Amino acid sequence: MTKVYVIVLDGAADRPVAALGHRSPLDAACTPALDELARQGQSSLMTVIGEGIWPESDSGAMALLSYDPLLQYTGRGPLEGFGLGVVRPDGRTIAFRVNFASRDESAGTLDRRTARGLDDRRLQALAAAVRDQVTLDDLGVRFDLFAFNRHRGILSFTAETGGLSGQVTNTDPGFRNVGPFGFPVPDFDPRPLPARPRIPAPEAVRAAHVVNTFVERSSAVLRSHPVNRERLASGEMPANVLLVRDGGDPPKSLAGFQDKFGCSLTVMGQIPAERGLAELMGADFAYSMPEPGEPEAVYLGRAVRQVLDARTDVVFLHLKGPDEPGHDNRPHDKQQAIELIDGAFLRPLLEAVGPQDVLAVTSDHATPCELGIHSDDPVPALVRAPGLEPDDTDRLTEARAARGGLPVGRAVDLMPFLMKVR
Repeated sequence: MTKVYVIVLDGAADRPVAALGHRSPLDAACTPALDELARQGQSSLMTVIGEGIWPESDSGAMALLSYDPLLQYTGRGPLEGFGLGVVRPDGRTIAFRVNFASRDESAGTLDRRTARGLDDRRLQALAAAVRDQVTLDDLGVRFDLFAFNRHRGILSFTAETGGLSGQVTNTDPGFRNVGPFGFPVPDFDPRPLPARPRIPAPEAVRAAHVVNTFVERSSAVLRSHPVNRERLASGEMPANVLLVRDGGDPPKSLAGFQDKFGCSLTVMGQIPAERGLAELMGADFAYSMPEPGEPEAVYLGRAVRQVLDARTDVVFLHLKGPDEPGHDNRPHDKQQAIELIDGAFLRPLLEAVGPQDVLAVTSDHATPCELGIHSDDPVPALVRAPGLEPDDTDRLTEARAARGGLPVGRAVDLMPFLMKVR
């Protein structure tokens, strides 16, 4: 039976970097498995969503799975909340992404991702203290806070009576929300912003007040927490403020993947939003990520077995490795992350799949190292399929993909093409 494997290298797409001899990390990386795939298939550069739209991993995955974010995306916070089971289309619960950040009022500084230096035990201790010590009973609202991935979390609010709207502005000054999409703010004022209603509706006015009250009360708890006192004593930045962003309407229902393509689908990823996407399209979902303390190479070997053991017709796997070095302007580390995926994951996958199977490798978005954030740059993609005549590309890089023959220019068109050549 023919199977389709779609491997998504999170944020692998980039721009030429001076530190890598004016090559991108993909171009600088030693990737014999990717090179072999490129020689066997066709490549192209794809626009993920649209010019001027900076994709997130969830909206990028939505596009790659054939659902157009310009028409069907309502925001990262609602989708994450849906994936966690806290957001339903009843108008009573709203959800946002949060960053555990560090603010020094006297110095006038704000580090938006300071809690990257936290281990999970300390991160969970901070989140538990906020859950235990903050109350919004006077506002007629309950909240929950889920913390994960060292500095991130999901924050939900549920109204006991009446409604709430997620249509409020970010308190994170580094991003402004326009519709369901977030846009980076260059040279932002380094201080949290007040949340404001984005629409003239009582539910949005109420929600903005709830967000602002929560931020104030949670900051008081975080400032006095032993974890942050320890961090200050050791010269580290305290995680003393939660930046709230990416609110929006509840997710829209999606056409079932099986109904669209006559194929079953498994989505494997690391974020609740991907679980939410899978549920919306009627697909199976499995978390795929390193266990605490597990070396990345060991996880990647386990991920190969996880992908091969999936019993659905299509398997979609999101590998996180290259993205974080892109955010931190660590091009050599990003190159090494790509090389590790090539050797520990793609090589054994190539050796295990059959010649009748379809393999696609691409990115959900670009994370240029010298930019430090996602961008709207097109991403390279390659497809190897039986009967698909190879083009002249011999490596998966941004420049070479631009000269490839793969007739796919937008991410939403990739899955229909894979279904056509399978």
